[in-house]
Amino acid sequence: MNIGISITKNKKKFLELTKNLRKQFSQYNFIQLIDNQSIINKIEDIDILLAYRIPKKIFKKNIDSLKWIQLGNAGVDNCMFDEVIKSKIIITNSRGINSVPVSEFVISSILFFEKNLIDCIKFKKNKIWSQWDIAKKNNTLENKIVGIIGYGAIGKAIAKRAKSFNMQVYGTRRLQKNKISNTNIDLLLPLKDIDYILKKSDYIVLACPLTPQTYKLINKEKLNKIQDTSFLINISRGDIVDEDALISVLKNKKIKGAALDVFSTEPLNKNNPLFSLNNVLLSPHISGNFIGYQKKVIESFEENLKRYFKSKSLKNRVCKKRLY
Repeated sequence: MNIGISITKNKKKFLELTKNLRKQFSQYNFIQLIDNQSIINKIEDIDILLAYRIPKKIFKKNIDSLKWIQLGNAGVDNCMFDEVIKSKIIITNSRGINSVPVSEFVISSILFFEKNLIDCIKFKKNKIWSQWDIAKKNNTLENKIVGIIGYGAIGKAIAKRAKSFNMQVYGTRRLQKNKISNTNIDLLLPLKDIDYILKKSDYIVLACPLTPQTYKLINKEKLNKIQDTSFLINISRGDIVDEDALISVLKNKKIKGAALDVFSTEPLNKNNPLFSLNNVLLSPHISGNFIGYQKKVIESFEENLKRYFKSKSLKNRVCKKRLY
């Protein structure tokens, strides 16, 4: 059996990352695939694939031997095209491995706004002692409401950390049927009740997958339901938000601000108006990245390999109907 792995171009790093895999499963061949073209060239001989992307061109090849693809990230929206959906290939992802860094990033964004760190950055540049101008705008997180749209692994990690600051946590998820609450969330609602979350929350965090149902979920109508004292944080996918509508409400101070890690088009165009807005925190799609990410990808894959060879159900299997 041939197992293709495409997570690094560096041969030394590949051997280091796969050391335990090759030791545990010495009867199988682990093949380094350095890029998409390498995957396409060798896919006919691959039985299991670990990669960040699924090249469409593999479906022009004879891939009868390919039984399972694990993706090295949580978001699968750019891989769920028709050929994948119609195929019998099992798709799994690495959901959960970046829930801690993303949740920490969300909390750091909230603190950025509540503690007016932008004014501290300005102080370092202009050297003007503005102690009380800054201090009178500082606030605490206690009793602030964070509304989480998409209460999955990342949403739960955000809720847990928000609770440590004594924040109130509201959330919504697609398959939720009734209102519930537990230790980490004060109110969990079905997605149809999203308007309540938008109206009540001081911080709205988008942590849902991008699917046809969530494409531009946060449109002009939804943005107008958010309080003018509230902030939007997007660490999921850019296309969940109508970016033009968001820019408009930010310019007109219809909402107080936004922290955006993802965008409709990436890399973000240098002429994008978001760069000129002083109520926006921007980051180049890095909230889920951390030192040791690839090691975690391999560990997640290793766990599923053990399950696969024992004919057990795989973790994080992607539903081809729900597209996540």
